[in-house]
Amino acid sequence: MKLWKNGYFHTMEDPQKTYHSMATDHGLIIGFDDEIKGLEFDREIDLNKAHVYPGFVDAHLHLLGYGQMLMRPNFSNIKGKEEALNELKKLFKNDKLFVEGYRECGITKDDLNSISKDYPILLRHNDYHSLTVNDQVLKLANIIHPTGVLTEEIAQHAIDSFPKYNKKEIGKILIQSLKSLYKYGVTGGHSDDLYYFNGFDETVSIFETVLDKFPFRAHLLMHHMVIDDFKKSGRTYLDQTYYLQLGAVKMFYDGTISSKTALMKKPYNDSSNYGLNVNGKEAFIEIVKKARGYHLPIAVHVIGDQGLDEVIEIIKAYPPKIYHHDRLIHTPWIAKETIEELKKLRVSLDIQPQFLSSDLPWALDFLSETPDLVFPWKTLLDAGLNLAGSSDAPIEIPNPLLGIHAAVFRESSYDHNPYFTEESLTRFEAITMYTKGANYSSEHTNRGYLKVGYVADLSIFKHDLLSMHPNKFKEDILEMTVIDERIVFDKNKSSV
Repeated sequence: MKLWKNGYFHTMEDPQKTYHSMATDHGLIIGFDDEIKGLEFDREIDLNKAHVYPGFVDAHLHLLGYGQMLMRPNFSNIKGKEEALNELKKLFKNDKLFVEGYRECGITKDDLNSISKDYPILLRHNDYHSLTVNDQVLKLANIIHPTGVLTEEIAQHAIDSFPKYNKKEIGKILIQSLKSLYKYGVTGGHSDDLYYFNGFDETVSIFETVLDKFPFRAHLLMHHMVIDDFKKSGRTYLDQTYYLQLGAVKMFYDGTISSKTALMKKPYNDSSNYGLNVNGKEAFIEIVKKARGYHLPIAVHVIGDQGLDEVIEIIKAYPPKIYHHDRLIHTPWIAKETIEELKKLRVSLDIQPQFLSSDLPWALDFLSETPDLVFPWKTLLDAGLNLAGSSDAPIEIPNPLLGIHAAVFRESSYDHNPYFTEESLTRFEAITMYTKGANYSSEHTNRGYLKVGYVADLSIFKHDLLSMHPNKFKEDILEMTVIDERIVFDKNKSSV
């Protein structure tokens, strides 16, 4: 039994409700303040007036993709073509080269061929839906392409031709990811990894093995290409082990703004292009029907306002089982009339507040007209919809504080101006997206608050997130991360 004392414990039931001490036992919260007086404890942890919140959960990220990014060269801070090519020349060592975080600046296969025609070179774009490759990659993937700048399915096909990791290497990648997430106060995450690495069975087994030593509440979406493998495995929906769940069927309806493949009501600004349905509508419906046949909910990537409307109609035609809810991932652009349609569905919205900081105002320049609602989180919350906060790491840094800041202040990282502030959330509302909101799809009712009987998952910060100066959200203020009563990160000590 542990006593956590001399802190400010924010229950997240309401902004004012706090305690100063808390007791935990066998991974659960057993009491606060006066109700725990007289108890004997095996250990006492003095928090030195730190502020304690329910463990923050990232509702949509890529755990293996993030760990892989941490172990690869990253070009996220490189802006120009000449700088990027010079850095590639330094990195190339007569071997395959895979670079993450590339921001489109005009590089083509000809530029990469000038570095090497004999070894694969891949630049993954920062939207994770596009890829620039040299001729060697095209040859390995049996693709003919004039520029080597690939998008969507053809980009994934090219990635699939890159040499795979073995089981031990995948385990190391996952551990790297989890250790990094601990340092941001993240205690759980909902991830899409099961199609992109070593197949369903082996990847799930790797998670089970690693999570046994490195605790983390992992919820794995099942890409539609692996649900037959799920069915054959005999596994069930949700809980696999104490730390691992298998979740909804991950599907893609459209693409992204930067690749001009998000399906919009109005055309992009330089053409008659409205975006696209990446699978084709009929093929998408068949995937939905298969998921329903397996009694599974769906989790749909959809970015465009037209794409969202079409997904809603499909869900209405093929609804989830009464005991399930679906998930809509991203949904940054929404028509006003769509809000009422969303209210009719059993859905949770997995949103990425940091996308506002990263994508505005430049994303508006891609569009011929601004959609009715832009990152409309206040409108969605007021409509009674569940909002689950996330980062989509490795696209964004999986630091919930950056997401909270973006949801509250709505500032662009490009010009530092606020955008569409009528949709700003309060700090309490924004934090709730990473506690109660992000735990919603786990279907466990003892997560997301500091209450008796709830899991002892804690994110502990030096300052009060509800009142500190806005600039503090961008500073390293995490003191401790606790999962299942176990300290996995302590700023002042070595942890897991």
